Amino acid sequence: MAVTAAFLATGACHRVGEPLGAADSYVVYEPVGVTAHGTANPSSNGSSDASSDASSNPAALPLFREARLDDPRAAPIHRIATEGFLGELLRTDYLAKQLIRDGWHGKSFSNIARARANEPTALVLAGSRISRPDEARLSVGFVTAGGLFGGLQQHPHVLWIEAGDDPLADPAFVQTASGRVARLIAARLASAADVPGAPSGASPSRALVDGYALAMEVIGREWRVGEGPQGTLPPSAGTGTQRERFAGVRSNAFVMVPGDSGILRPAAEMLTDPGVIAAVIHRMAQATGVGRKVAPPEVYAPFVGDRVPPGISPAAVLGPIRNFQVKLLCAWAGAILAGRPPRDLVDLIAAYAEALPGERADLYRIFVVTTYGATVKPGGVSPKPAHATQALAELTALSAEITAGRRSLRAGVAE
Repeated sequence: MAVTAAFLATGACHRVGEPLGAADSYVVYEPVGVTAHGTANPSSNGSSDASSDASSNPAALPLFREARLDDPRAAPIHRIATEGFLGELLRTDYLAKQLIRDGWHGKSFSNIARARANEPTALVLAGSRISRPDEARLSVGFVTAGGLFGGLQQHPHVLWIEAGDDPLADPAFVQTASGRVARLIAARLASAADVPGAPSGASPSRALVDGYALAMEVIGREWRVGEGPQGTLPPSAGTGTQRERFAGVRSNAFVMVPGDSGILRPAAEMLTDPGVIAAVIHRMAQATGVGRKVAPPEVYAPFVGDRVPPGISPAAVLGPIRNFQVKLLCAWAGAILAGRPPRDLVDLIAAYAEALPGERADLYRIFVVTTYGATVKPGGVSPKPAHATQALAELTALSAEITAGRRSLRAGVAE
């Protein structure tokens, strides 16, 4: 599968349902301001409609046009797609689309999901740059004007997300864009399990989508381009909310009751809190025994198996981040296709452990330590610094019991 980013020509004429361009490409659009029926384009209101098929309601489709190559607002997107973390995420989305198109272990996704996965990754120059990724509009389908024969062209299967109305003015755009593109990736996969037409707000996987996006947002801010301090974002860059979210995941603050760092939140809350989910995924991605571990060859075969010379590890070709992404996506997709779409953090951890049993011990340790054992033991383990030595020993023992099958990941969750 190629991983080059293509800029698509607006002038081509497309029939309804025909792919807009190469699936392993991205395109940047801007809203024209009116819909196909002359009403105002929808504004960013945090709504997400990744589960319904827009072809059934063309009147609701927004009107877009492709941003010019020399549009200064699009320049930051093109730059970090080439040399920044956004490029890693765009390539991850291409891998996710290939996984949805081809299926996994002989099982296939729906026709609608495969149609969406056959389209480019679409980013729209709209929405406030100060919005959180989960507040940016994410939807399916739009209309473009023009084409060989003029008129309006419907593109009902293209999944798109707002990238901000002026990326050039966003000093932390790599964090903004990383969170939003990551949310698109997770929503693409999670919505492949949804019933077409179901309200996306009712999707039980919404917390996982938001948690994955937040984890990638943090890695995007950490990502280094070049050498020295100039290669990363300065600590003061971005909004206060962006800095707070970054610090919260890195310090594992979301497992605590807000305003009191010495008290753990209820276990049931942790399992559906995007901040806790992000902390676990972030630690998984960084861990030698999980994120950086090489999976069995069959995991990589659908993606790079025919393109890697003998003796070269597919994980080395993908790099450490996409190596982890491939494993996580395959575990998530496998659970969906098995009829068990993950609904909360324990479901996702269980799916990953089932797909990659060689990483199970390290995976469970990360989960138990991050949550202070709260989902495993009623009340969890004390997070107080004075109890650190005793807590570590108890958390290690709990992890071993889970790995051995003597204790459940949900043993401490109140029914």
